Amino acid sequence: MRRNSGIIGQKQQISLTSASGIHEIFDNYNGEIDGKWPIVKKVTTISNSNGTTFPEGSTSTFSITTEGFNNGDIVYWTIANVSGTSLSAADFDLGLSGSITITNNTTSVAIKPTADGLAENNVVKLQIRLGSTSGLVLNETANLTVTDAALPVGTDITTSFYEISNRFINSQSYMGTTSDYNGPYDVGQVQTDFTGTGRVYIGVKVTASTTFYNDIPIAGVQVISGTTLVASWIFNTSTGGSGSAWQTYTSQIGGTSTQGFPVTPATASGYTYSNITTGTGTGKFTWATGTGSSYTGAADGIGNTYKLSADGGFNTLATVGNGTISQSSATYYAYRETSGSVRYSGTVMRSPTYTFSGGEYIRVIHALTGPTSMASTMNGTDSLYVAVY
Repeated sequence: MRRNSGIIGQKQQISLTSASGIHEIFDNYNGEIDGKWPIVKKVTTISNSNGTTFPEGSTSTFSITTEGFNNGDIVYWTIANVSGTSLSAADFDLGLSGSITITNNTTSVAIKPTADGLAENNVVKLQIRLGSTSGLVLNETANLTVTDAALPVGTDITTSFYEISNRFINSQSYMGTTSDYNGPYDVGQVQTDFTGTGRVYIGVKVTASTTFYNDIPIAGVQVISGTTLVASWIFNTSTGGSGSAWQTYTSQIGGTSTQGFPVTPATASGYTYSNITTGTGTGKFTWATGTGSSYTGAADGIGNTYKLSADGGFNTLATVGNGTISQSSATYYAYRETSGSVRYSGTVMRSPTYTFSGGEYIRVIHALTGPTSMASTMNGTDSLYVAVY
């Protein structure tokens, strides 16, 4: 057989679209035997550690096998939207595209869809491309369902403060004397939908028409996940007990008679805070065991049992409701001294930072105490506030 397209003579020009004559593959055959024949570059398989799902908030590892690539060769991956809302780079921790290096004809990429709390119902594919992120698609996965992370349950207490006091307690009637209230504390609760690292903020607003009666004792704050105590700040010593790292703003915040705390949590987060001490002031919180005012405050705080075991407690959950926790002799609590304060003003204290997973319960152990004359003005729905930011 004559080579060169069956023609004896001058070598013929090769066409990429057509060629007449008879052809053979002798050179190809020898090249393959000698290991020099170019092998077509292929992506043979793409496997996902999560099967056909692509869960938000979880890492999916895509393992890729290839043929015809040399060590160090680069391929490109892209995420293509099949259905659902439009995608952006913020929807995935690595964005919508990238590059990976091949070693021994294998490579992988680990991608985590962002848990954004939105129901987007996306279906996507991971594509492997040659040359660039817009190059030839060598292979792609089957449809992958992006499973939306469960929306956190609870109340939004990051946009505005949440009023958490249970009731007005008539200390004059309970005690029968001018002494500080020595009865049991109330426990208010709110479930927060916040996720991420933030702080718990406690705010006291003066609503009593005679302001010095507005000394509201706060014995402690707990954070509960499910039925497990995960954080507990019990302010039962002269240095704050397990809540010694709490801090206070030191100025009064002007407010009005309209229900609601004078500022937002965002504003409160921008204040400058100081360590809480036993020194009093109308614009700050203090550690105390008793107050100097009649018919208000509390005689004592509560015991160690409500602390975390790491802080010397027993991980006891504060029972939500009225009058559920007895006072413990010679212990402290936090309160804002309101003698000389401006009516409707507020101030805040804040916890150390804490990382919330969403859906935790915050319980505030408190007593909104006052005399009979303040029963109509010391507002049990506009005095004690909590927020997370």
